[in-house]
Amino acid sequence: MRLKVYYYHIRKWVLIVVAILFSPIFLYLSSRRKKNINLGNSRILVIPNLTRVGDLVCVTPVLRAIKEKYPNCFLAVLVQDKISGIIKNNPRIDEIIRFRSSHLINQTLKTVKRGKFDWSINLQGNPYGSLVSLFGFIPNRVTLTRRKRPLTEIFTDWLNNYKFFYRDHTYLPSFYTKLLESLGIESVEERQEIKEVFSSPAGEEKTANWLKENNIDNNDKLIGISITAGNKIKEWGDENFKKVAEYIVEKYNAKVMFLGSKNDEKRIDSLIEKLVPEPGLKGNSFFKAVDFTLEELPSLIKRLNLYIAVDTGPIYIAHALKVPLIDICGPCDPREQPPLDEQSIQILPEGNLKPSSFVLKRAGKPEEHKQALENTRVERVLEAVDKILTLM
Repeated sequence: MRLKVYYYHIRKWVLIVVAILFSPIFLYLSSRRKKNINLGNSRILVIPNLTRVGDLVCVTPVLRAIKEKYPNCFLAVLVQDKISGIIKNNPRIDEIIRFRSSHLINQTLKTVKRGKFDWSINLQGNPYGSLVSLFGFIPNRVTLTRRKRPLTEIFTDWLNNYKFFYRDHTYLPSFYTKLLESLGIESVEERQEIKEVFSSPAGEEKTANWLKENNIDNNDKLIGISITAGNKIKEWGDENFKKVAEYIVEKYNAKVMFLGSKNDEKRIDSLIEKLVPEPGLKGNSFFKAVDFTLEELPSLIKRLNLYIAVDTGPIYIAHALKVPLIDICGPCDPREQPPLDEQSIQILPEGNLKPSSFVLKRAGKPEEHKQALENTRVERVLEAVDKILTLM
């Protein structure tokens, strides 16, 4: 595994060196391609964060804005294969180009080049986004740039001819739409939080079967909880979530579904085993859902009456589906990306702690993350549960 990481790191730098050395040729060939003056018929490639589900959901307002302004344009999204399922059913996307590190040159780059795109929009300043745009001979290349960025971005930012500077702690869903000004699309306040996630027929069928198998009907309050996160520094602790689940079942006679992946199954099973024997708790009040793909997941999440989790991908799926949610921010910067509306409650650490986990900036120290999680009281989460469930 370590050798593979070294290989990809070295390959990235080799591509950067090639781009720099031969940039006059690539830039000349790109400029010779006819720049599509008619934006309405342009071919546009959007490049979000390649690997994170939440970030991908947060760029769906960009896709919506482009297609609303230019319904006849050809819109493609470059994203890693393992998270592409969450946008597979988005009707605004004409093509999903799957980024595979192991097939970057013989597949991804060739696909982009064949696409003959007029515009690329690199929403997170990813060096691969800049390289793919250059090697794909895309004449109009838009990117995000920022302070204290890694060397790989410093050496590739200049390959773009439209650059938008991101200031730390700026709300990212709003900033993403700003990059569209290069396409003649003005930022619209109402568009900033219109995230979109679409379900599939297979997901609807699977969810219906799962609910039936677990004897959950439309009259049941179904509360979703995720005890894990893609990034361990955000995890609040199983014991805390246990207290929340107990409270919900005892007070609201609701059913609690623990949501996760197959990798989380043993951990979820262990937690449920601790919950069931508790006095006064019903053994059939706790469930697990660990075998839903990203394409199927929206169908399950939209059935929830409330979703509770740390700042992780499904939080943004729930937000896009207008499911009431409690976002345990922990060390995350609440100004950058977490959902902001009346259906979303943010639980922040007590003690005026500064955030130590960011979307585009190097994370702080482990002890800072730990302190933020320890300062997030269970009582605050329970108050938020009451605020939402008492209205149902």
